Amino acid sequence: MFSDLGRAGAFLGVDWVRQAVRERIGFDPYPGTLNLRLSGDDLFRWQEVRRNGARIVLPSPDPGFCDAFLYRGFLEDGASTDGPRETVAAVVPEVKDYPADKLELIAAVSLKQTRLVRDGDELTVVLGE
Repeated sequence: MFSDLGRAGAFLGVDWVRQAVRERIGFDPYPGTLNLRLSGDDLFRWQEVRRNGARIVLPSPDPGFCDAFLYRGFLEDGASTDGPRETVAAVVPEVKDYPADKLELIAAVSLKQTRLVRDGDELTVVLGE
């Protein structure tokens, strides 16, 4: 996990974005993301999901915002794979030079607070389910 620029909160606070996430994913998004930097096999798997996974288009009705893609999934409990899962969605804004190794997660709650994660922590995310 790593801290980023903090721009996602403004995007996720926009009424049409919140409504689209509620309709397409099933939860009202917390106005912030949990950012993961991927490498190795994790990066390869994320690239495969982006190429071949079931993505949900989030078209912008506002020319001041970009379109985005959502990928459904869940965040596993850090203690075990049998623990509770938090429903999440990976969000990928359609902007030039968006980092290929960045995985930006949204959820109904602040994942940083509910999962007590800090910069540098590792998490297990399953996308496409």
